[in-house]
Amino acid sequence: MIRTLIVDDEPLARERLRDLLAASADLIVVAEADGGLDAVVKIEEYQPDLLLLDVQMPELDGFGVLRMIEPDKMPHVIFVTAHDEYAVEAFEVSAVDYLLKPVRRQRLEQALARAREKLFQQVKTGAEPISALRQVLVRKPNSYLQRLPVRSQNRILILPIEQIVALKIERGLVFVTTADAEYWTKYTTFTELDDLLDKSIFMRIHRQVIINLNHVREITDFDKHAARLKLTGGHQVTVSRSHIKKLRQTLSW
Repeated sequence: MIRTLIVDDEPLARERLRDLLAASADLIVVAEADGGLDAVVKIEEYQPDLLLLDVQMPELDGFGVLRMIEPDKMPHVIFVTAHDEYAVEAFEVSAVDYLLKPVRRQRLEQALARAREKLFQQVKTGAEPISALRQVLVRKPNSYLQRLPVRSQNRILILPIEQIVALKIERGLVFVTTADAEYWTKYTTFTELDDLLDKSIFMRIHRQVIINLNHVREITDFDKHAARLKLTGGHQVTVSRSHIKKLRQTLSW
């Protein structure tokens, strides 16, 4: 049986998919999720083989959901959405298919046939789910992140980008610092975030540190070769020698 999870914030859309899927004898809907955060929790709990996933949802969109999933729990994905502008991004991450609402029965059956073939090949070869999904994009071209999903113990929070004071690489992960807390992300390098952050706001000041310039509160111990910054919340970071010139020019000190 193909264990399937339906994710959509619209009850009628979930009901429509559930009714259409009932015709597939080899498929069972193990759960439904009414939003992105709920989807992440239920993917980890039920470990479905197949995900029918909406794109635009409050708090965490479909691409954000995929970014938060552990690699060994990544299901195959059929996007189901009313918006056609995300199709290129969906296929770049090797989605099984991309369906537009209202979903037609014949079109859904075609997508399920593709999913069955991929699952068959996965079982046959013993391969992990599509690795490209691990590198999923969460933005449209020429735009920057406005919100960032982060984790703290068993919670998933959606941080508005302006709340981020700094980002640091520690223990092989990118950690996010706010005025009063620290969280970890699914990123492992700054390269993954490079095109997602507005460079007029975020600046690298060290090989392992990026700061939000809007949260710089004080500059101390500075000369031509060094500086120490005090950020919102009292956090302090050191500017490396290779980045001091650019920071001086940006802050005009």
